[in-house]
Amino acid sequence: MPDKWILKRLQALFTFALLVFVISIVLWSGSTDTDFESSSTFSNATTQDFYWVDVEPTHELIWHQCYAPLQRECARLLVPLNHLNQSSDNPSHAAIAIIRKPSPYGPSHPRYRGPILLNPGGPGGSGVGLVYELGDLLSEALGPEFDIVSFDPRGVGFSTPKVDFFGGVLNGEREFWGSLAFGVIRGGPNEKFPEVEGEKGKSVEATWAHALVRNKLALENAGEWLGNVNTEQTAYDMLSIVKAHGREKLMYWGFSYGTVLGSTFAALFPDKVERLVLDGVVDAENYYATLWSNNLLDTPKTLNRFFEMCHTAGPSSCAFWAPSPSLISANLTRIYKDIITNPIPVRTPTSYGVLDYNHVRTGIFRALYAPWATWSRLAQALANLGGPDRDATLMWNLTGLPTFRCTSCSIPCGNKDRREVEFGATLEDGLTAIACSDGLDIPADLASAKKYFDDLSQKSEWAETWANIGLSCTGWPKVKKGFQGPVEGKTSHPILFIGNTADPVTPLAHARTMSKRFPGSRVLTQLSPGHCSASGPSICTQAIIRKYFLSGQLPPEGVKCPVISSPFSDPPPHDSIERTKAAAVADGDEAVFGLSSEDEDVSEQKMRDAVDKLSRAWKPFNKAFL
Repeated sequence: MPDKWILKRLQALFTFALLVFVISIVLWSGSTDTDFESSSTFSNATTQDFYWVDVEPTHELIWHQCYAPLQRECARLLVPLNHLNQSSDNPSHAAIAIIRKPSPYGPSHPRYRGPILLNPGGPGGSGVGLVYELGDLLSEALGPEFDIVSFDPRGVGFSTPKVDFFGGVLNGEREFWGSLAFGVIRGGPNEKFPEVEGEKGKSVEATWAHALVRNKLALENAGEWLGNVNTEQTAYDMLSIVKAHGREKLMYWGFSYGTVLGSTFAALFPDKVERLVLDGVVDAENYYATLWSNNLLDTPKTLNRFFEMCHTAGPSSCAFWAPSPSLISANLTRIYKDIITNPIPVRTPTSYGVLDYNHVRTGIFRALYAPWATWSRLAQALANLGGPDRDATLMWNLTGLPTFRCTSCSIPCGNKDRREVEFGATLEDGLTAIACSDGLDIPADLASAKKYFDDLSQKSEWAETWANIGLSCTGWPKVKKGFQGPVEGKTSHPILFIGNTADPVTPLAHARTMSKRFPGSRVLTQLSPGHCSASGPSICTQAIIRKYFLSGQLPPEGVKCPVISSPFSDPPPHDSIERTKAAAVADGDEAVFGLSSEDEDVSEQKMRDAVDKLSRAWKPFNKAFL
């Protein structure tokens, strides 16, 4: 009897550990617990008190308490599998997993203003994960009048049907094959270190061949769903979510790819826009052409801001400090060359591997997305790596994944936790399916792939990390395409576009380009590095967003919002933040456009705390291809 009890306890602990491991890998598309200060406990909550497999999909929104002790509610909404072909002959449905942080007021309260729907990017990022982890901070920033709502797009996460190229989450094939898929592509015409002998990385030829094989698997294992996993169908899903809330028009805040989704919604349903904030703006025309060719315009500027802000912070605050920004840059170049010729074997308590140029270069690129969440520790990791001991541990923790161990065979097939893992894994398959199904078909021959990489390399030295996205669509199955533009229109309420001055993958120019396609819209500029406004703490920006959702008021033309701290500094004390620090700057003159004295629900101190915490917990949600 004691032996059986011990065996059952070990099996339960093993099941829990596996679930934590798998979801921690796939939920955030590659981030680890050491990646960000706010590490996710999403998987822990899943095993303890709530199972999506227990939630019956319904045509109405039926909310279930979920993820205790957090105040979250979850539902699965039935929608047509193909919104454009609904008939008794085509009764198939998708089930969209939806989560909300409800307003404390409730629908009957006079101050209640309804749901704000969010999309974290991707394509295919988990909205369930976003609101699970950051729902409280988003609620504090936007105010208690609103429900904070998001969802897993069809094909991804807890929504079904799920796109699956490999026939199961836990069989190990995806992990093995996926480890060969992405990373730095070396040997292009703009190779950064052609003179340095050593680690050569991936070739464009291998990347091309890998994509062809995987996309054949996509057709074999997920072909029947691929024509219905796209941005157009997801826009219709959002309208279904709005109507299920008993409302006619959408209030929405979309980040990165979420701006493609939001602008597509606006083009399809211009009379259904109540409020639309598009933050970290993607050029939708470039996206639908499957080009991914103009995203890197400001990437060098972002890295230069790292050098400049590190230097300004001083040696006591930035561990990678040097007497000038150019010397900091030179020290990083020295690390690159050193790691190419001498990769470092690493063994930590939780993983092992080899820290090479691929890890370092990709890790730095990822860190550019979220300066306040990562730059201080990135500086320490680079200082350790560039020191005489070449200590690679912190850099490995910042950039590496837990070592995969195939343990699925030990879990009984009927085990509920196993089914939850298989049900809820946010697979890169779904992300690829959306991006490739949305875009124009691209040539499948090797010569075209090499030309694409060469052209992108001429535009940016970061093509070695970014070209994977476009190349991943090589040989994509022929599926019926959804809406591909034009993405433009006159909306029932003007759109608010937001761009940072040094965004690594969605340059400010895209916000201006997209704004021109939607008459009456306005562009807000945030004076900070990082991807999307939430990556930097700006009371000014968040006050404008809140005011826009409450009253529809747009900021004046040319407004530029500062941030309240540096990525290398502690949060500023409350009494040091004067209202002028949150002032908007238009045409060179300061014009206060922050919280008003009549705002009863959100004080400037509460707003300051919310934006600071949000920036330090922000994740690069659309890094699935890195």
